[in-house]
Amino acid sequence: MTTPHEHTPGSDVATGTRREAPRIPHCAEPIWQGAVRRPAVAGTFYPSDPDTLRSMIDRQLDYARTMLDHHRHLLGSLPQGAPKAIIAPHAGYMYSGTTAALAYSLLALGRGKIRRAVVIGPTHRVAVRGTACCTAGAWRTPLGIVNIDTEAECAALNTDTPGFIVNDDTHEREHAVEVHVPWIQRVLGTQTSIIPLNAGDTTPGELGILIDRFWADSATAIIISSDLSHYHPEHVARQLDDDTIARIAAGTLPIVPDYACGAYPINGLIDVCRRRGLTIRPLGCSTSGDGGVLALADSGLPMRRPDMADPDQAVVGYASFVVWESDHDGDGDDRENDDDCEHSGHAVRNARNTVNTSTDPHKPQESLPQEAAEVLPRLARAALARYCGIDTDEPTAAETSETHPWLKHDGACFVTLREQGDLRGCIGSLEPARPLGEDVACHTVDAASRDPRFRPVEPWEYPAISIEVSVLSPKRALPVTSRAQLEASLVPRRDGLVIDDGRGHRATFLPQVWDQLPHPHDFVGHLLAKAGLRADTTWHDARFAAWTYTVSAYDETDMLYTGPDGERSHDA
Repeated sequence: MTTPHEHTPGSDVATGTRREAPRIPHCAEPIWQGAVRRPAVAGTFYPSDPDTLRSMIDRQLDYARTMLDHHRHLLGSLPQGAPKAIIAPHAGYMYSGTTAALAYSLLALGRGKIRRAVVIGPTHRVAVRGTACCTAGAWRTPLGIVNIDTEAECAALNTDTPGFIVNDDTHEREHAVEVHVPWIQRVLGTQTSIIPLNAGDTTPGELGILIDRFWADSATAIIISSDLSHYHPEHVARQLDDDTIARIAAGTLPIVPDYACGAYPINGLIDVCRRRGLTIRPLGCSTSGDGGVLALADSGLPMRRPDMADPDQAVVGYASFVVWESDHDGDGDDRENDDDCEHSGHAVRNARNTVNTSTDPHKPQESLPQEAAEVLPRLARAALARYCGIDTDEPTAAETSETHPWLKHDGACFVTLREQGDLRGCIGSLEPARPLGEDVACHTVDAASRDPRFRPVEPWEYPAISIEVSVLSPKRALPVTSRAQLEASLVPRRDGLVIDDGRGHRATFLPQVWDQLPHPHDFVGHLLAKAGLRADTTWHDARFAAWTYTVSAYDETDMLYTGPDGERSHDA
Protein backbone atom coordinates (compact mmCIF):
# COMPACT_ATOMS: atom_id res chain seq x y z
CA MET A 1 0.00 0.00 0.00
CA THR A 2 1.38 3.38 -0.92
CA THR A 3 1.05 6.54 1.10
CA PRO A 4 -1.09 9.56 0.16
CA HIS A 5 2.12 11.53 -0.34
CA GLU A 6 3.33 9.09 -3.00
CA HIS A 7 0.09 9.63 -4.90
CA THR A 8 0.03 13.41 -4.62
CA PRO A 9 -0.41 14.98 -8.06
CA GLY A 10 2.88 16.35 -9.28
CA SER A 11 5.06 14.11 -7.12
CA ASP A 12 6.52 12.54 -10.27
CA VAL A 13 7.80 15.96 -11.30
CA ALA A 14 9.51 16.40 -7.95
CA THR A 15 11.25 13.03 -8.30
CA GLY A 16 12.22 13.59 -11.92
CA THR A 17 10.20 10.65 -13.24
CA ARG A 18 8.10 10.74 -16.40
CA ARG A 19 4.96 8.81 -17.18
CA GLU A 20 3.57 7.98 -20.57
CA ALA A 21 -0.12 8.07 -21.48
CA PRO A 22 -2.33 6.89 -19.94
CA ARG A 23 -0.63 8.71 -17.09
CA ILE A 24 -1.39 6.39 -14.20
CA PRO A 25 0.78 6.72 -11.08
CA HIS A 26 3.29 3.87 -11.27
CA CYS A 27 2.39 2.64 -7.78
CA ALA A 28 -1.26 2.21 -8.75
CA GLU A 29 -0.84 0.85 -12.25
CA PRO A 30 -1.30 -2.88 -11.52
CA ILE A 31 -4.44 -2.34 -9.46
CA TRP A 32 -6.13 -0.03 -11.94
CA GLN A 33 -6.15 -2.89 -14.43
CA GLY A 34 -9.12 -4.67 -12.90
CA ALA A 35 -9.20 -5.07 -9.09
CA VAL A 36 -12.71 -5.10 -7.59
CA ARG A 37 -13.52 -3.62 -4.17
CA ARG A 38 -15.71 -5.93 -2.16
CA PRO A 39 -18.60 -4.56 -0.05
CA ALA A 40 -17.70 -3.68 3.53
CA VAL A 41 -21.16 -3.16 5.08
CA ALA A 42 -23.50 -5.47 3.11
CA GLY A 43 -25.59 -7.34 5.65
CA THR A 44 -25.35 -4.56 8.22
CA PHE A 45 -26.20 -1.20 6.63
CA TYR A 46 -28.25 -2.84 3.88
CA PRO A 47 -29.33 -6.41 3.01
CA SER A 48 -26.74 -8.76 1.55
CA ASP A 49 -29.39 -10.81 -0.27
CA PRO A 50 -29.99 -9.30 -3.75
CA ASP A 51 -33.75 -9.89 -3.83
CA THR A 52 -34.25 -8.51 -0.32
CA LEU A 53 -32.13 -5.46 -1.20
CA ARG A 54 -34.07 -4.75 -4.40
CA SER A 55 -37.37 -5.12 -2.56
CA MET A 56 -36.28 -2.77 0.22
CA ILE A 57 -35.10 -0.07 -2.19
CA ASP A 58 -38.31 -0.37 -4.24
CA ARG A 59 -40.53 -0.07 -1.14
CA GLN A 60 -38.71 3.03 0.01
CA LEU A 61 -38.87 4.58 -3.46
CA ASP A 62 -42.62 3.88 -3.58
CA TYR A 63 -43.06 5.59 -0.21
CA ALA A 64 -41.04 8.61 -1.32
CA ARG A 65 -42.98 8.95 -4.58
CA THR A 66 -46.28 8.66 -2.71
CA MET A 67 -45.20 11.40 -0.30
CA LEU A 68 -44.24 13.69 -3.16
CA ASP A 69 -47.50 12.97 -4.99
CA HIS A 70 -49.45 13.91 -1.84
CA HIS A 71 -47.52 17.16 -1.49
CA ARG A 72 -48.32 18.70 -4.85
CA HIS A 73 -47.17 22.14 -3.75
CA LEU A 74 -43.63 20.89 -3.25
CA LEU A 75 -43.60 18.71 -6.35
CA GLY A 76 -45.03 21.48 -8.51
CA SER A 77 -42.38 23.93 -7.36
CA LEU A 78 -39.48 21.76 -8.52
CA PRO A 79 -37.83 22.14 -11.96
CA GLN A 80 -38.49 19.51 -14.59
CA GLY A 81 -36.23 16.54 -15.27
CA ALA A 82 -33.53 14.91 -13.21
CA PRO A 83 -31.43 16.97 -10.80
CA LYS A 84 -27.73 17.50 -11.46
CA ALA A 85 -26.74 16.91 -7.83
CA ILE A 86 -28.27 15.49 -4.67
CA ILE A 87 -27.39 15.33 -0.99
CA ALA A 88 -28.60 12.15 0.70
CA PRO A 89 -27.83 10.28 3.95
CA HIS A 90 -25.71 7.17 4.36
CA ALA A 91 -26.99 5.43 7.49
CA GLY A 92 -28.53 1.98 7.54
CA TYR A 93 -31.41 1.74 5.08
CA MET A 94 -33.90 0.97 7.85
CA TYR A 95 -33.10 4.37 9.40
CA SER A 96 -32.33 6.76 6.55
CA GLY A 97 -33.55 4.90 3.48
CA THR A 98 -36.80 6.81 3.05
CA THR A 99 -34.97 10.14 3.29
CA ALA A 100 -32.46 9.03 0.66
CA ALA A 101 -35.32 7.70 -1.49
CA LEU A 102 -36.76 11.23 -1.81
CA ALA A 103 -33.67 12.38 -3.70
CA TYR A 104 -33.22 9.14 -5.65
CA SER A 105 -36.87 9.13 -6.78
CA LEU A 106 -36.11 12.38 -8.62
CA LEU A 107 -32.69 11.26 -9.83
CA ALA A 108 -34.46 8.25 -11.39
CA LEU A 109 -35.87 10.67 -13.98
CA GLY A 110 -32.38 10.63 -15.51
CA ARG A 111 -32.25 6.88 -16.09
CA GLY A 112 -30.75 6.28 -19.51
CA LYS A 113 -29.32 9.80 -19.65
CA ILE A 114 -27.10 9.76 -16.57
CA ARG A 115 -24.18 7.48 -17.37
CA ARG A 116 -21.84 8.38 -14.51
CA ALA A 117 -22.30 9.20 -10.81
CA VAL A 118 -19.61 10.95 -8.77
CA VAL A 119 -20.24 9.95 -5.14
CA ILE A 120 -18.44 12.03 -2.50
CA GLY A 121 -18.59 11.04 1.15
CA PRO A 122 -16.70 11.81 4.37
CA THR A 123 -14.08 9.69 6.11
CA HIS A 124 -15.32 7.90 9.25
CA ARG A 125 -12.44 5.47 9.68
CA VAL A 126 -9.24 6.62 7.95
CA ALA A 127 -8.71 10.36 7.69
CA VAL A 128 -7.01 11.95 4.69
CA ARG A 129 -5.85 15.39 3.66
CA GLY A 130 -7.62 16.26 0.45
CA THR A 131 -10.07 14.10 -1.50
CA ALA A 132 -9.14 10.50 -2.26
CA CYS A 133 -10.07 8.08 -5.00
CA CYS A 134 -9.11 4.41 -4.71
CA THR A 135 -7.15 2.15 -7.05
CA ALA A 136 -9.95 -0.32 -7.78
CA GLY A 137 -11.38 -0.65 -11.26
CA ALA A 138 -14.87 -1.61 -10.05
CA TRP A 139 -16.98 -2.04 -6.90
CA ARG A 140 -19.10 -5.06 -6.07
CA THR A 141 -22.44 -4.96 -4.27
CA PRO A 142 -25.12 -7.64 -3.83
CA LEU A 143 -26.68 -6.25 -7.03
CA GLY A 144 -23.55 -6.92 -9.10
CA ILE A 145 -20.47 -5.12 -10.39
CA VAL A 146 -20.37 -1.39 -11.10
CA ASN A 147 -17.41 -0.01 -13.04
CA ILE A 148 -15.31 2.96 -11.95
CA ASP A 149 -14.45 5.62 -14.52
CA THR A 150 -10.71 5.24 -13.94
CA GLU A 151 -9.89 7.20 -17.08
CA ALA A 152 -11.56 10.28 -15.62
CA GLU A 153 -9.81 9.73 -12.28
CA CYS A 154 -6.42 9.51 -13.98
CA ALA A 155 -7.11 12.61 -16.05
CA ALA A 156 -7.92 14.58 -12.90
CA LEU A 157 -4.77 13.30 -11.19
CA ASN A 158 -2.59 14.08 -14.17
CA THR A 159 -3.76 17.69 -14.36
CA ASP A 160 -2.74 18.23 -10.74
CA THR A 161 -6.27 18.95 -9.54
CA PRO A 162 -5.72 20.56 -6.10
CA GLY A 163 -5.98 18.15 -3.19
CA PHE A 164 -6.89 15.12 -5.33
CA ILE A 165 -5.02 12.02 -4.17
CA VAL A 166 -5.18 8.23 -4.20
CA ASN A 167 -5.62 6.37 -0.92
CA ASP A 168 -7.00 2.83 -0.63
CA ASP A 169 -6.95 2.65 3.16
CA THR A 170 -9.64 5.29 3.52
CA HIS A 171 -11.96 3.38 1.15
CA GLU A 172 -11.42 -0.16 2.43
CA ARG A 173 -13.98 -0.16 5.29
CA GLU A 174 -15.74 3.16 4.68
CA HIS A 175 -19.53 3.00 4.36
CA ALA A 176 -20.45 6.58 3.40
CA VAL A 177 -20.03 6.05 -0.35
CA GLU A 178 -20.77 2.32 -0.44
CA VAL A 179 -24.36 2.61 0.81
CA HIS A 180 -25.21 4.78 -2.22
CA VAL A 181 -23.99 2.32 -4.83
CA PRO A 182 -27.00 -0.08 -4.65
CA TRP A 183 -29.28 2.96 -5.03
CA ILE A 184 -27.38 3.97 -8.15
CA GLN A 185 -27.58 0.45 -9.58
CA ARG A 186 -31.31 0.17 -8.93
CA VAL A 187 -32.32 3.70 -9.92
CA LEU A 188 -29.95 4.54 -12.79
CA GLY A 189 -29.11 1.06 -14.01
CA THR A 190 -26.10 -1.22 -13.78
CA GLN A 191 -24.50 0.35 -16.84
CA THR A 192 -23.88 3.58 -14.89
CA SER A 193 -20.25 4.00 -13.85
CA ILE A 194 -19.15 5.64 -10.62
CA ILE A 195 -16.31 7.75 -9.26
CA PRO A 196 -16.18 7.03 -5.49
CA LEU A 197 -14.42 9.74 -3.50
CA ASN A 198 -13.69 10.25 0.20
CA ALA A 199 -13.30 13.91 1.20
CA GLY A 200 -11.11 14.58 4.22
CA ASP A 201 -9.44 17.78 5.36
CA THR A 202 -10.06 20.05 2.37
CA THR A 203 -11.37 23.53 1.68
CA PRO A 204 -14.69 24.28 -0.05
CA GLY A 205 -12.84 25.88 -2.97
CA GLU A 206 -10.41 22.99 -3.38
CA LEU A 207 -13.15 20.36 -3.49
CA GLY A 208 -15.30 22.70 -5.58
CA ILE A 209 -12.65 22.69 -8.31
CA LEU A 210 -12.72 18.88 -8.37
CA ILE A 211 -16.52 18.76 -8.51
CA ASP A 212 -16.50 21.34 -11.29
CA ARG A 213 -14.22 19.11 -13.34
CA PHE A 214 -16.81 16.32 -13.40
CA TRP A 215 -19.84 18.64 -13.43
CA ALA A 216 -19.10 19.79 -16.96
CA ASP A 217 -20.21 16.41 -18.38
CA SER A 218 -23.98 16.54 -18.95
CA ALA A 219 -24.26 12.77 -18.38
CA THR A 220 -22.76 13.01 -14.87
CA ALA A 221 -24.68 13.31 -11.60
CA ILE A 222 -23.07 14.45 -8.34
CA ILE A 223 -24.09 12.60 -5.17
CA ILE A 224 -23.06 14.06 -1.79
CA SER A 225 -23.23 11.64 1.12
CA SER A 226 -23.98 13.05 4.58
CA ASP A 227 -26.03 12.55 7.70
CA LEU A 228 -26.72 15.47 10.05
CA SER A 229 -26.32 15.65 13.85
CA HIS A 230 -25.29 12.55 15.78
CA TYR A 231 -26.61 11.16 19.07
CA HIS A 232 -28.31 14.17 20.57
CA PRO A 233 -31.72 13.79 22.27
CA GLU A 234 -34.39 13.96 19.59
CA HIS A 235 -35.74 17.31 20.74
CA VAL A 236 -32.23 18.79 20.54
CA ALA A 237 -31.31 17.04 17.29
CA ARG A 238 -34.32 18.50 15.50
CA GLN A 239 -33.30 22.04 16.44
CA LEU A 240 -29.69 21.48 15.36
CA ASP A 241 -30.74 19.85 12.09
CA ASP A 242 -33.26 22.58 11.27
CA ASP A 243 -30.47 25.13 11.57
CA THR A 244 -28.10 23.06 9.41
CA ILE A 245 -30.79 22.46 6.77
CA ALA A 246 -31.45 26.20 6.59
CA ARG A 247 -27.72 26.95 6.24
CA ILE A 248 -27.31 24.44 3.42
CA ALA A 249 -30.39 25.73 1.61
CA ALA A 250 -29.10 29.30 1.94
CA GLY A 251 -25.65 28.30 0.66
CA THR A 252 -24.02 29.53 3.87
CA LEU A 253 -20.43 28.41 4.37
CA PRO A 254 -19.07 26.57 6.16
CA ILE A 255 -21.09 23.63 7.39
CA VAL A 256 -19.11 22.01 10.22
CA PRO A 257 -18.68 18.28 10.94
CA ASP A 258 -20.30 18.56 14.39
CA TYR A 259 -23.62 19.17 12.64
CA ALA A 260 -23.16 17.15 9.43
CA CYS A 261 -20.61 14.35 9.16
CA GLY A 262 -20.37 15.02 5.42
CA ALA A 263 -19.60 18.70 5.97
CA TYR A 264 -16.56 18.74 3.68
CA PRO A 265 -18.42 17.25 0.68
CA ILE A 266 -21.39 19.54 1.35
CA ASN A 267 -19.12 22.59 1.49
CA GLY A 268 -17.61 21.62 -1.86
CA LEU A 269 -21.08 21.46 -3.42
CA ILE A 270 -22.07 24.78 -1.84
CA ASP A 271 -18.94 26.34 -3.33
CA VAL A 272 -19.92 25.12 -6.81
CA CYS A 273 -23.53 26.27 -6.43
CA ARG A 274 -22.52 29.71 -5.18
CA ARG A 275 -20.22 30.26 -8.15
CA ARG A 276 -22.79 28.94 -10.61
CA GLY A 277 -25.69 30.76 -8.96
CA LEU A 278 -27.63 27.53 -8.36
CA THR A 279 -30.24 26.81 -5.69
CA ILE A 280 -29.90 23.95 -3.21
CA ARG A 281 -33.46 22.79 -2.56
CA PRO A 282 -34.35 20.83 0.60
CA LEU A 283 -36.76 17.95 0.01
CA GLY A 284 -37.33 16.30 3.36
CA CYS A 285 -35.84 15.25 6.66
CA SER A 286 -36.15 12.75 9.50
CA THR A 287 -34.21 11.23 12.37
CA SER A 288 -33.42 7.66 13.29
CA GLY A 289 -36.15 7.93 15.93
CA ASP A 290 -38.91 8.72 13.42
CA GLY A 291 -39.30 5.17 12.11
CA GLY A 292 -38.78 6.25 8.50
CA VAL A 293 -41.61 8.83 8.62
CA LEU A 294 -40.63 11.92 6.64
CA ALA A 295 -41.19 15.63 7.02
CA LEU A 296 -41.33 17.38 3.65
CA ALA A 297 -40.32 20.91 2.70
CA ASP A 298 -43.74 21.72 1.29
CA SER A 299 -44.37 24.87 3.30
CA GLY A 300 -40.95 26.37 3.85
CA LEU A 301 -38.42 25.88 6.63
CA PRO A 302 -38.30 24.54 9.24
CA MET A 303 -40.24 21.51 8.04
CA ARG A 304 -43.26 20.29 9.97
CA ARG A 305 -42.10 17.11 11.65
CA PRO A 306 -44.15 14.24 13.10
CA ASP A 307 -44.62 13.96 16.86
CA MET A 308 -41.61 12.63 18.76
CA ALA A 309 -41.94 9.05 20.04
CA ASP A 310 -39.31 9.73 22.73
CA PRO A 311 -37.90 13.26 22.95
CA ASP A 312 -34.93 12.07 25.03
CA GLN A 313 -33.87 9.25 22.69
CA ALA A 314 -30.42 9.76 21.16
CA VAL A 315 -30.85 9.96 17.39
CA VAL A 316 -29.04 10.70 14.12
CA GLY A 317 -30.49 13.30 11.76
CA TYR A 318 -31.02 12.98 7.99
CA ALA A 319 -32.06 15.26 5.15
CA SER A 320 -32.10 15.19 1.36
CA PHE A 321 -31.50 18.05 -1.06
CA VAL A 322 -31.49 18.48 -4.84
CA VAL A 323 -29.79 20.85 -7.29
CA TRP A 324 -30.85 21.41 -10.90
CA GLU A 325 -28.48 22.70 -13.56
CA SER A 326 -30.92 25.37 -14.71
CA ASP A 327 -32.28 26.33 -11.26
CA HIS A 328 -30.54 29.70 -10.87
CA ASP A 329 -30.92 31.95 -7.86
CA GLY A 330 -29.61 34.95 -9.76
CA ASP A 331 -26.65 35.71 -7.51
CA GLY A 332 -23.73 33.72 -8.85
CA ASP A 333 -20.14 34.43 -7.94
CA ASP A 334 -20.64 37.59 -5.96
CA ARG A 335 -23.38 36.45 -3.62
CA GLU A 336 -22.92 38.06 -0.22
CA ASN A 337 -25.14 38.09 2.83
CA ASP A 338 -24.10 41.37 4.43
CA ASP A 339 -27.53 42.98 4.30
CA ASP A 340 -29.42 40.18 6.00
CA CYS A 341 -26.77 39.12 8.50
CA GLU A 342 -28.76 38.29 11.64
CA HIS A 343 -27.55 38.60 15.18
CA SER A 344 -28.85 36.64 18.10
CA GLY A 345 -32.50 37.34 18.58
CA HIS A 346 -32.65 39.68 21.57
CA ALA A 347 -30.59 41.98 23.72
CA VAL A 348 -29.56 40.78 27.17
CA ARG A 349 -32.82 39.97 28.88
CA ASN A 350 -33.71 41.27 32.31
CA ALA A 351 -35.58 39.67 35.16
CA ARG A 352 -38.88 41.31 34.24
CA ASN A 353 -39.40 38.97 31.28
CA THR A 354 -42.42 36.72 31.48
CA VAL A 355 -42.23 32.95 31.90
CA ASN A 356 -42.68 30.63 28.95
CA THR A 357 -46.22 29.31 29.14
CA SER A 358 -45.64 26.31 26.89
CA THR A 359 -46.63 22.98 28.40
CA ASP A 360 -43.93 21.13 26.50
CA PRO A 361 -40.99 20.59 28.88
CA HIS A 362 -38.68 19.96 25.94
CA LYS A 363 -39.32 23.35 24.39
CA PRO A 364 -36.44 25.65 25.36
CA GLN A 365 -37.15 28.68 27.55
CA GLU A 366 -38.31 31.68 25.54
CA SER A 367 -37.89 34.01 28.57
CA LEU A 368 -37.31 33.84 32.29
CA PRO A 369 -39.46 35.10 35.18
CA GLN A 370 -38.37 37.83 37.56
CA GLU A 371 -37.69 35.32 40.31
CA ALA A 372 -34.91 33.74 38.23
CA ALA A 373 -32.54 36.45 39.51
CA GLU A 374 -32.79 34.90 42.98
CA VAL A 375 -33.62 31.28 42.21
CA LEU A 376 -30.76 30.46 39.84
CA PRO A 377 -27.82 31.73 41.96
CA ARG A 378 -29.30 30.03 45.05
CA LEU A 379 -29.71 26.76 43.14
CA ALA A 380 -26.08 26.98 42.00
CA ARG A 381 -24.90 27.88 45.52
CA ALA A 382 -26.62 24.80 46.94
CA ALA A 383 -25.01 22.58 44.29
CA LEU A 384 -21.56 24.00 45.09
CA ALA A 385 -22.10 23.44 48.82
CA ARG A 386 -23.01 19.80 48.27
CA TYR A 387 -19.99 19.32 46.01
CA CYS A 388 -17.73 20.73 48.76
CA GLY A 389 -19.36 18.50 51.40
CA ILE A 390 -20.87 21.44 53.25
CA ASP A 391 -24.20 20.94 55.01
CA THR A 392 -27.03 22.98 53.53
CA ASP A 393 -30.76 23.19 54.04
CA GLU A 394 -31.28 24.50 50.54
CA PRO A 395 -33.41 22.22 48.29
CA THR A 396 -31.84 20.10 45.55
CA ALA A 397 -32.22 21.00 41.89
CA ALA A 398 -35.05 18.48 41.54
CA GLU A 399 -36.86 19.88 44.59
CA THR A 400 -36.37 23.46 43.41
CA SER A 401 -37.79 22.53 40.02
CA GLU A 402 -40.95 21.24 41.65
CA THR A 403 -41.41 24.63 43.34
CA HIS A 404 -40.49 26.56 40.18
CA PRO A 405 -41.81 24.57 37.18
CA TRP A 406 -40.10 26.82 34.63
CA LEU A 407 -36.84 25.11 35.63
CA LYS A 408 -38.18 21.90 34.05
CA HIS A 409 -37.99 23.43 30.58
CA ASP A 410 -34.84 22.65 28.64
CA GLY A 411 -32.19 25.31 28.82
CA ALA A 412 -28.50 25.93 28.19
CA CYS A 413 -26.34 27.81 30.64
CA PHE A 414 -22.79 28.66 31.69
CA VAL A 415 -21.82 28.83 35.36
CA THR A 416 -18.91 31.12 36.27
CA LEU A 417 -17.09 30.88 39.61
CA ARG A 418 -14.88 33.67 40.95
CA GLU A 419 -12.67 33.84 44.00
CA GLN A 420 -11.91 37.32 45.33
CA GLY A 421 -12.96 38.65 41.92
CA ASP A 422 -10.65 36.37 39.91
CA LEU A 423 -11.95 33.69 37.56
CA ARG A 424 -11.97 30.29 39.30
CA GLY A 425 -13.86 28.17 36.75
CA CYS A 426 -16.40 28.44 33.96
CA ILE A 427 -18.16 25.60 32.15
CA GLY A 428 -21.45 25.38 30.30
CA SER A 429 -23.33 24.21 27.23
CA LEU A 430 -24.35 26.02 24.06
CA GLU A 431 -27.35 23.84 23.24
CA PRO A 432 -30.31 23.01 25.51
CA ALA A 433 -30.16 19.28 26.19
CA ARG A 434 -31.74 18.90 29.65
CA PRO A 435 -33.95 20.82 32.10
CA LEU A 436 -32.53 24.22 33.05
CA GLY A 437 -32.49 23.44 36.79
CA GLU A 438 -30.45 20.28 36.21
CA ASP A 439 -28.16 22.12 33.77
CA VAL A 440 -27.35 24.84 36.31
CA ALA A 441 -26.62 22.36 39.11
CA CYS A 442 -24.45 20.10 36.92
CA HIS A 443 -22.43 22.95 35.41
CA THR A 444 -21.81 24.44 38.86
CA VAL A 445 -20.12 21.18 39.86
CA ASP A 446 -18.35 21.02 36.48
CA ALA A 447 -16.98 24.56 36.89
CA ALA A 448 -15.71 23.66 40.37
CA SER A 449 -14.11 20.35 39.39
CA ARG A 450 -13.55 20.00 35.63
CA ASP A 451 -12.30 23.32 34.23
CA PRO A 452 -8.87 22.27 32.89
CA ARG A 453 -7.42 25.72 33.59
CA PHE A 454 -7.80 25.34 37.36
CA ARG A 455 -7.36 22.80 40.12
CA PRO A 456 -10.66 21.62 41.70
CA VAL A 457 -12.26 23.93 44.24
CA GLU A 458 -11.48 22.91 47.84
CA PRO A 459 -14.02 23.13 50.69
CA TRP A 460 -11.98 25.85 52.43
CA GLU A 461 -12.44 28.09 49.38
CA TYR A 462 -16.22 27.86 49.45
CA PRO A 463 -16.92 31.09 51.43
CA ALA A 464 -14.80 33.17 49.02
CA ILE A 465 -16.45 31.84 45.84
CA SER A 466 -19.05 33.97 44.06
CA ILE A 467 -21.31 32.53 41.36
CA GLU A 468 -22.83 33.86 38.17
CA VAL A 469 -25.34 31.89 36.07
CA SER A 470 -25.72 32.86 32.40
CA VAL A 471 -28.73 31.43 30.57
CA LEU A 472 -28.25 31.37 26.80
CA SER A 473 -30.67 32.24 24.03
CA PRO A 474 -30.78 29.96 20.96
CA LYS A 475 -27.75 30.39 18.70
CA ARG A 476 -28.13 32.27 15.43
CA ALA A 477 -25.85 31.49 12.48
CA LEU A 478 -23.95 34.39 10.94
CA PRO A 479 -23.69 34.15 7.13
CA VAL A 480 -20.24 35.76 6.96
CA THR A 481 -17.31 34.70 4.78
CA SER A 482 -14.40 36.69 6.25
CA ARG A 483 -13.01 37.91 9.55
CA ALA A 484 -13.77 41.51 8.58
CA GLN A 485 -17.44 40.63 7.96
CA LEU A 486 -17.60 38.76 11.26
CA GLU A 487 -16.19 41.67 13.25
CA ALA A 488 -18.50 44.15 11.51
CA SER A 489 -21.57 42.03 12.30
CA LEU A 490 -21.00 41.85 16.07
CA VAL A 491 -22.82 44.05 18.56
CA PRO A 492 -20.49 44.70 21.52
CA ARG A 493 -21.86 43.96 25.01
CA ARG A 494 -24.79 42.09 23.50
CA ASP A 495 -23.50 39.21 21.41
CA GLY A 496 -21.87 36.06 22.68
CA LEU A 497 -19.89 34.40 19.91
CA VAL A 498 -19.06 30.84 18.85
CA ILE A 499 -16.49 30.13 16.13
CA ASP A 500 -15.68 26.76 14.55
CA ASP A 501 -13.27 26.04 11.70
CA GLY A 502 -14.52 22.45 11.29
CA ARG A 503 -11.03 21.13 12.08
CA GLY A 504 -11.19 20.85 15.86
CA HIS A 505 -10.78 24.56 16.67
CA ARG A 506 -13.95 25.72 18.41
CA ALA A 507 -14.48 28.25 21.22
CA THR A 508 -16.99 30.69 22.65
CA PHE A 509 -16.98 33.96 24.58
CA LEU A 510 -19.97 35.03 26.66
CA PRO A 511 -21.23 38.60 26.13
CA GLN A 512 -19.71 39.57 29.48
CA VAL A 513 -16.23 39.31 27.92
CA TRP A 514 -16.93 42.58 26.08
CA ASP A 515 -16.28 44.28 29.46
CA GLN A 516 -12.64 43.31 29.12
CA LEU A 517 -12.36 43.32 25.29
CA PRO A 518 -14.63 46.11 24.02
CA HIS A 519 -13.26 46.22 20.44
CA PRO A 520 -14.57 43.54 17.99
CA HIS A 521 -11.09 42.94 16.54
CA ASP A 522 -9.65 42.18 19.97
CA PHE A 523 -12.72 40.15 20.93
CA VAL A 524 -12.38 37.91 17.87
CA GLY A 525 -8.59 37.70 18.18
CA HIS A 526 -8.68 36.50 21.78
CA LEU A 527 -11.42 34.01 20.88
CA LEU A 528 -9.23 32.62 18.09
CA ALA A 529 -6.42 32.23 20.61
CA LYS A 530 -8.79 30.45 22.99
CA ALA A 531 -9.61 28.04 20.14
CA GLY A 532 -5.90 27.27 19.74
CA LEU A 533 -5.26 29.47 16.71
CA ARG A 534 -3.18 32.59 16.14
CA ALA A 535 -4.95 35.75 17.24
CA ASP A 536 -4.08 37.40 13.91
CA THR A 537 -5.65 34.60 11.84
CA THR A 538 -7.64 36.02 8.95
CA TRP A 539 -9.72 34.45 6.20
CA HIS A 540 -11.80 35.29 3.14
CA ASP A 541 -12.96 31.81 2.12
CA ALA A 542 -15.82 31.14 4.58
CA ARG A 543 -13.81 28.45 6.33
CA PHE A 544 -15.09 29.53 9.75
CA ALA A 545 -18.65 29.05 10.93
CA ALA A 546 -19.89 31.59 13.46
CA TRP A 547 -22.94 31.89 15.67
CA THR A 548 -24.10 34.59 18.08
CA TYR A 549 -26.31 34.32 21.14
CA THR A 550 -27.36 36.50 24.07
CA VAL A 551 -27.56 35.74 27.77
CA SER A 552 -29.62 36.49 30.83
CA ALA A 553 -26.87 36.64 33.46
CA TYR A 554 -27.62 36.35 37.19
CA ASP A 555 -24.80 37.23 39.60
CA GLU A 556 -24.91 36.71 43.35
CA THR A 557 -23.26 40.08 43.87
CA ASP A 558 -25.88 42.18 42.11
CA MET A 559 -28.47 39.63 40.92
CA LEU A 560 -28.49 40.85 37.32
CA TYR A 561 -25.90 41.61 34.70
CA THR A 562 -27.00 44.91 33.18
CA GLY A 563 -24.70 45.07 30.17
CA PRO A 564 -22.92 48.20 29.01
CA ASP A 565 -22.24 49.84 32.39
CA GLY A 566 -20.79 46.84 34.22
CA GLU A 567 -17.23 47.08 35.49
CA ARG A 568 -16.52 43.41 36.29
CA SER A 569 -13.78 41.47 34.51
CA HIS A 570 -14.79 38.24 32.74
CA ASP A 571 -12.70 35.56 31.05
CA ALA A 572 -15.34 32.87 30.53
